[in-house]
Amino acid sequence: MKFRMSSTFRRNLGKLPNKVIEIAKEKFGLFKENPYFPYHPSLRIKPMQGFPGIWEGHVTLGYVFTFHKETDNETGETVFVFRKIGKHDIYDNP
Repeated sequence: MKFRMSSTFRRNLGKLPNKVIEIAKEKFGLFKENPYFPYHPSLRIKPMQGFPGIWEGHVTLGYVFTFHKETDNETGETVFVFRKIGKHDIYDNP
């Protein structure tokens, strides 16, 4: 499996408070350990309602992230693409 950050995700990440960035790194470490169900409970990952194929997860109570899954055409591996990270308003356009 592979992981990729969208350019939007990278921009969003750079705007977060340093403490949230530190926590996000820890949470993504947990995600990478097991990116399939059952996810680590602190991530609270679930499919987004109204946005088929997009998933949501939590960094903290106030900060969330979205991602989707793709298949690498060359290797057939699953690629987890992190789309956005920030406050809950990212749910409006994940």
